[in-house]
Amino acid sequence: MKKNLIYLIGIVFLMASCYPGEIESYQELDLVFTNYDQAYNFVSKGTYAMPDKIVKITGDLAEGEMPEFVKEPYNTQILTIIEQNMTALGWTKVDDPKNADLALMPASWTNTTIVYWYDYWCWYYYYYCGWGWYYPYTTSYTTGTLVMTLVSNSADYTEPHTVWTAAINGLMSGAYNTSRVTNAINQAFKQSEYLSTK
Repeated sequence: MKKNLIYLIGIVFLMASCYPGEIESYQELDLVFTNYDQAYNFVSKGTYAMPDKIVKITGDLAEGEMPEFVKEPYNTQILTIIEQNMTALGWTKVDDPKNADLALMPASWTNTTIVYWYDYWCWYYYYYCGWGWYYPYTTSYTTGTLVMTLVSNSADYTEPHTVWTAAINGLMSGAYNTSRVTNAINQAFKQSEYLSTK
């Protein structure tokens, strides 16, 4: 399980470093990654359980503290979109994970990157180097990641086993965009047709 988590975090950081130049809208920065266990037979399954809250991974949770969760109404909106996609693929949601073939675990986190740039007058007007002036420039951007993981806890595995992972990474505009989040989640399931039980 720890190996899968390290692999997933590596993929997310790789995704975050792949933004192209000349960006004109936030949507152009949305990236969707999916991966699955090719040996797993999804068609033979049909039920899943999912918590009613999306946990926020902060990286500084002290022992005994309660984790943070995505706030409402965004939490319910995201879970509803996930459930709609799972239903369309033939899955039935059950309340008790003990009675489910798989558990769908959603989580999210954010990263803020600060960029500092400066340039000396000498770079362009080298005759004016005596003053040593420069123009400092600082900017920052925040990316948000939603991760969905399907986990099997059947007797086929000695420990919980990840059979599907989707990571959605995009630049956060500061305002929740329902259509943008919906499109990104739908895309994750669209490129995961192998999840279909039909």
